[in-house]
Amino acid sequence: MRLAVQGASADGGGDMSALRFLSLVVAGGIFAFSPTAGARAPRKSPGAVEIGTDVSAVKMPVLRSAYFEKQWGKPDVVAYSDGSYRMRFRQGTTLNYFFIYGCTSAQPVPKTPPEWSADGAGEAMPSHKQEWQMAKILGKAVKWYQADGGSGADFPSYQTVDFSMTAPDGRVGIYRIIASSTSKKSAGDWIARVNW
Repeated sequence: MRLAVQGASADGGGDMSALRFLSLVVAGGIFAFSPTAGARAPRKSPGAVEIGTDVSAVKMPVLRSAYFEKQWGKPDVVAYSDGSYRMRFRQGTTLNYFFIYGCTSAQPVPKTPPEWSADGAGEAMPSHKQEWQMAKILGKAVKWYQADGGSGADFPSYQTVDFSMTAPDGRVGIYRIIASSTSKKSAGDWIARVNW
C-alpha cells in the first residue's frame, strides 16, 4: 500500500514536518495493517493485552451500532488492558465488514487524505488522489476517505480520521470507524450508523 508524504498535525493544520509524518506512518507509529479489513487499525498501547470479549471490560464510553446488530448480528468484541476496544461486524460470509475502534489517543489528521491504490500482489499499482468525504456521526461532522482499493481477499476499505465524541454521561472517547465494502456510497452511509 502506498501513502502520500505530507505534513500533518493533530488539528489538521499541517505544522508537523513531512519527514516525521512519514516515519510515523512507515514505522507503524500511526497505523497497523488489518488483514481482515484491508485497512489500518489503531495500534493498542505498548504492553496492552486482550482482557475480554465483552464491552463490560471497556473503560471508555462504548460507541456501538444498533443498525448493524439488527442487520448483521452481534459483533465480535475485543477489549484491551489500556481501555481501548475493537468491535467488528461482518455481513454473513461476505467481505463486507464494519469496525468501530475505541482509541486511547487521536492520531494526527493529514491536510489532505492519503492517496490509495489497489493491492497489486507485489506489483506497483497506480495511486489515486482523493478529496475528504464528510459524514455526520451523532450530529458531528467527521472526515473520512478511501484507505485502499481492496484485493482478491478483501473489499475496498474506507475509514474516518480519529475523532472524539462526548457520551451522554459526559465522558469523552476517541474513535475510528472502518467500513469494507464494494460501494463507496454504502461505506459512507454505514459510517454514520453508530450510536451510544
